[in-house]
Amino acid sequence: MEKQMQLLWELQEIDAGLDEIRDTQESFAPKLDNIKEDIALLKGADEEYQSELAAKEVDRRDLRDKVEQLKGLIAQSKEKITQIANNKEYFAVLKELEHNQKQLEKLDLELAGLVEEIDLIKGQIAENEKELDAKFAEMALEEKQIAAKVATLERKIKSGERGRQAKTKDLDQTFLRRYQRIRKRFKNAVVAAENGTCLGCNVNVPPQVYNDLLKGQEMMCCPNCQRIMVNRAAAAAEK
Repeated sequence: MEKQMQLLWELQEIDAGLDEIRDTQESFAPKLDNIKEDIALLKGADEEYQSELAAKEVDRRDLRDKVEQLKGLIAQSKEKITQIANNKEYFAVLKELEHNQKQLEKLDLELAGLVEEIDLIKGQIAENEKELDAKFAEMALEEKQIAAKVATLERKIKSGERGRQAKTKDLDQTFLRRYQRIRKRFKNAVVAAENGTCLGCNVNVPPQVYNDLLKGQEMMCCPNCQRIMVNRAAAAAEK
């Protein structure tokens, strides 16, 4: 019986190691997810910048068209002034010329401001693309590093599973089934008991139960938490 309990204890140690390896594997995903989320945000920002840039370019073309139209009207007014004979028509054309020149100055200022905005957006796009390239490089490096780590962990898992198989081969199948059933609730399905106390739940077990455990003639479970108890002092003495 002591040999069976020792096998259960060793099996649990193997399972704990495998759990730790698998937890490590699962811990890789969040970091990659964070990088992918950053990439998605940068792509979204790029789309917004490109959309804003396209709208500003349309505004710039419209302003340029208006500037050219005004320049044409101003040129016509200047040409007309040289051919006018009466004062009334002269002052009317002059007033129109001055109005168009003021409008042209206003449009030129708007166009200059719009060009600055466009240059700013282009700068933001360039910076965003730089960050995006850096994130893609970071993701590629992270994926490469994770792949290497996963390969190492997979080898450890295979080694652990081989060790587990060797342990379960010599283990009483009734004990194994009980161990697996308890382990669905508790990772430490097998716990030590010392000085009349279950070290799984830290509750004192009835004296008779503890005495039966010390005798080592049958599997004993803690009446409180139902974990399988082992006498580690006996196991250590055997070694």
